[in-house]
Amino acid sequence: MELVDIVDRNGNPTRQIIDKEEAHAKNLLHNGVIIFVINNKNQILLSKRSKNRKYNPNKWEVCGGHVHAGEKLEEAAIREITEELGLNKNEIILSPILYKECSQNKIDSHIFYYFFIKCDKKELEFKIQKEELSEVKWFAIDEVIHLINKEDDTILFTKERLKIVEQLKKL
Repeated sequence: MELVDIVDRNGNPTRQIIDKEEAHAKNLLHNGVIIFVINNKNQILLSKRSKNRKYNPNKWEVCGGHVHAGEKLEEAAIREITEELGLNKNEIILSPILYKECSQNKIDSHIFYYFFIKCDKKELEFKIQKEELSEVKWFAIDEVIHLINKEDDTILFTKERLKIVEQLKKL
């Protein structure tokens, strides 16, 4: 069981704490973090979701996940990076991106908070979480922008996130 805080549209806790799956089933807003991993070649590390994932199997995405009940956003971001990519906490310098997104859908509504880290590891040096991911790959930022613009269904980015990906070119 993974407990999450239910939040209002501004991300403030409502004092309701429930299981993540129940939050999804009832479509209640809860916090999530998204972490872009950028290298010195101006590339973004994308992870391919495992074929066994309930939502969006075999799609490319960035590192991220749910914020546990009572957990700080930065703690959640670091936890997700260490779990999914096998990075050591001591090698992570987390930087916030001053942007948050309220994503209210028919299912799976979140408020996402964005962060980035710099990392120059090779793809094979990451110790990926096999239950969630099948592989990681570096993509040029311009290539990701192109995939978003053509609404490629192999990637979990929509045009609403195009602005934030374009901002990454300046980091």
